[in-house]
Amino acid sequence: MSSRALGSQVVLDHEYEGTTDTLRAARSEVGAILAERRLSVDVRERAELVVSELASNAVQASPGAPYRLSVAIESDDAVVISLTSEASQGGQGGPPPRAEWGPTNVLSATGRGLLIVDELSDDVNVQRPTGGKIVVTATLR
Repeated sequence: MSSRALGSQVVLDHEYEGTTDTLRAARSEVGAILAERRLSVDVRERAELVVSELASNAVQASPGAPYRLSVAIESDDAVVISLTSEASQGGQGGPPPRAEWGPTNVLSATGRGLLIVDELSDDVNVQRPTGGKIVVTATLR
C-alpha cells in the first residue's frame, strides 16, 4: 500500500466481500470511526463519499472479489483512505490514466468515480503492485 508518515494511526483495516451489500457497511464504518475521532463534518462526509465511490468501482470492476479498505489519520488530522482490489480483466485492467478520468461522453452511465474521488480529495494516487491488484489512495484534509 502507500507509505504512511510517522505519527499516523491506522483506524480501520478491513477486508470486505466484493458485493454491493458491503458498500453501505464500509461507508458507515468509516463515518462512525471519523466521528469518534471528532474530525470535521466536511472531512467525514467527503471520506464517506470517497469510500463509496472507491468500493463501488472495486465491486463493479471485479464482482465477487474481496477488497481491502484501510483508513489512517495523520498527525495533522489528514485522513488517508486506501482501497486495494483486484484489477479487472484478469488482472490486466484498471483505472485509466488521470487525464482520462471521467465518462467517455456526457450521457455515459459510468466513468465518473475517480473524477469524483479526485474532486473530493486533496491527493489521489493509483498504484498497480504485482499480483493483479489496484491500490487507490486518497488523502483528505
